[in-house]
Amino acid sequence: NNNDIYVNLFMSNASDIKLPVGDVKISQSTEYPWEGRVNLQVDPQKSSEFTVKVRVPGWAAGKPAPGDLYQFMDEVKKPVLITVNGKRVEYAMEKGYAVLKRKWSKGDKIVVDLPMEARKVVAHNSVKDNKGRFALQRGPIVYCLEWADNKDNLVQNIMVDKSAAVNAVFRHTMFNGVTVLTANGMSAKRQLNSDALLKTEQKVVAIPYFTWANRGTGEMMVWVPYEESAANPKPAPTVASTSKVSSSNRNRQMYLALNDQVQPANSGDNANMFFHWWPKFNSVEWIQYDFDKEINVSESQIYWFDDGPFGGTRTPVSYKLLYKKGEEWVPVKNTTSYEVSKDKFNVVKFEPVSTTAIKVEVQLPEKTSSGLHEWIVK
Repeated sequence: NNNDIYVNLFMSNASDIKLPVGDVKISQSTEYPWEGRVNLQVDPQKSSEFTVKVRVPGWAAGKPAPGDLYQFMDEVKKPVLITVNGKRVEYAMEKGYAVLKRKWSKGDKIVVDLPMEARKVVAHNSVKDNKGRFALQRGPIVYCLEWADNKDNLVQNIMVDKSAAVNAVFRHTMFNGVTVLTANGMSAKRQLNSDALLKTEQKVVAIPYFTWANRGTGEMMVWVPYEESAANPKPAPTVASTSKVSSSNRNRQMYLALNDQVQPANSGDNANMFFHWWPKFNSVEWIQYDFDKEINVSESQIYWFDDGPFGGTRTPVSYKLLYKKGEEWVPVKNTTSYEVSKDKFNVVKFEPVSTTAIKVEVQLPEKTSSGLHEWIVK
């Protein structure tokens, strides 16, 4: 713009630019976004005065995003250092740009050093689902935890102390070369007949968010709990949690919701995982638990998912339970009624059966689908 050159993006490249004062070649080399150093060489055809304006990203100025929705947990603000020909320069800020106005000569070198420490981001207090949690960010990259890098292929049960040190390491062979973050944390799991959690120390690994879902199906998490109340512990070894899950819906990712032992706030709660058959409707669908050995069962508890009035999932018209007897599926002899209600566990008791598998068959509504938050078998 006139005699101003704007540097908006940080990537290795070169350009020939025509300014009113003359032609300028400007080249850039950098390892951004993994490293914060940006090297610019300014080569005017002849020595002349013009302005180079270098964008200073909001995250480097202490703001992970405009507004007050997100903020860094620590308030330490490190300066963006800029040198010209090896000498640090003071600069004015103008609409997000560092303004470097001077008489430039061929071979002049600008070095911009952006602070690249890993930071913890917290959400506004009004975002209830993120209370007691932080997200990890390093430079412009937001990170996530993914199953493939963490103990037991789980991440929903991980907690990291808000004061824990976070280390960065570049892995050349991972996703064609990325920086990953590591920290000391712990995993939590539930116990039978107890509210106390069992906690185990572990190394926690975070990968750039844009790289997730490239290594198969499993858990992913962006907002990392630092308070116990925000964690989703590994389920206790119950009949349901140790079963093999199958269903007429082949989306295995949703199977994790059925026996994670997380009780929803209500049937419309979508803050935690849930299972559904959408977009199917007016059909009979099923879910099945297969046991590793023959066991006695006599009770089922189902918490239905219902995202009405705006979503497409409602409580079913009806359902029934069947158990495997030899190679046949036989209805259980229920001793209590099949209730279909929202916002609670629907309990069905039946005469005890010894079986290797149990199934629930669901009649979907005529114009909507159905789903579950949790299915407990006793």
